[in-house]
Amino acid sequence: MIRYYWILPLALMMSCIDEIKVDLPEAKNQQKVVEGYVERDDINYIFWGQVSLTQNATGTFLPEPIGANISILYNDEWSISIPEAQVTKIPIEEFHARYGGDRDQARFRLIADLNGERYISSEQKILEVPEADSLSVTVVVRPELTNSENIIDAEYVKLLVHTPLYNSNDEAVSLTWQVSSTFEFVEGMRSSPAYQVKTCYSTYNIYQNDINIAGIQDYPGRRSISDFEIAETENDFRFALGLYFTVVQKSLNQDAIEFWKEVKASNERTGNIYDVFPGRIRTNIVNQDNPDEIVNGFFQASDVDTLRLKVTPVMVGYPLQRCALWMEPIIISPDDPDPCLNCLKLANSTLTRPKYWK
Repeated sequence: MIRYYWILPLALMMSCIDEIKVDLPEAKNQQKVVEGYVERDDINYIFWGQVSLTQNATGTFLPEPIGANISILYNDEWSISIPEAQVTKIPIEEFHARYGGDRDQARFRLIADLNGERYISSEQKILEVPEADSLSVTVVVRPELTNSENIIDAEYVKLLVHTPLYNSNDEAVSLTWQVSSTFEFVEGMRSSPAYQVKTCYSTYNIYQNDINIAGIQDYPGRRSISDFEIAETENDFRFALGLYFTVVQKSLNQDAIEFWKEVKASNERTGNIYDVFPGRIRTNIVNQDNPDEIVNGFFQASDVDTLRLKVTPVMVGYPLQRCALWMEPIIISPDDPDPCLNCLKLANSTLTRPKYWK
């Protein structure tokens, strides 16, 4: 269900988890990262999986798939082949008409076949996700030191979620969030009356690598959380005309939340999931042909709920438009990267207004 919140002015159950102790000298070598997920929204099952490598000794970032054959094992009976590193969607009704069973009892495993060896995950069941109550934003000001060693007051917009921690089946559910945003941008005024100023919509995904998690065990006795921060960004021109935050709230079981906690702690020490993990890290994936192989990664199952919040300029103090004080240059080059000349120079921009925009 996609829900919209307009504030007026003022992606893992009953799984067997193996703990792997990484020997630090050995961890200098590349290791396999086997990862994947199954998600369920209102319409589809969504599948994804890949095998990649940890960083090598030179520190090269290597999250690229390395050519595994990926399949999803449904209820330990049906094997469903999916392309590696590509999202595959199957409508829920069509899925169960083809493979049987029902959504409440569906269980999944990830299988990756590579060079004659098989990697398989423990079985995962999807926990229903609680529907979030709402989203909100708040503006905070922090003193910061500039490159010229001057102290300025820098403004940031924090995105907050308010949500139950129990689903409609009265099950306690840990949560994770993925956040993106899309903002409206208008080019600068031109001297030529024949030129039609364009309006673009640019999607901003700086939050995509953030690990936002809330473990149910961290909130004993509580059935909901409020004002939980899931994103922070500078308060700048992106909010001058209007910006939508899109939030995907996902359910996690206990094994998955513990995995993501450990990955988050590891990232803070070493960088990202593709680094060699510096110690004990859990996984629910094993090499069937070589159980002693150190394997990184996880296969999780989540129910997802999508909601949006439109942030209007009045909510964040009317930040200045990027092109408000802009002056048209005397000589204009077609390849000039200035978005005030051509807003399609903005990353991930389009002239098409999103259907949800109001």
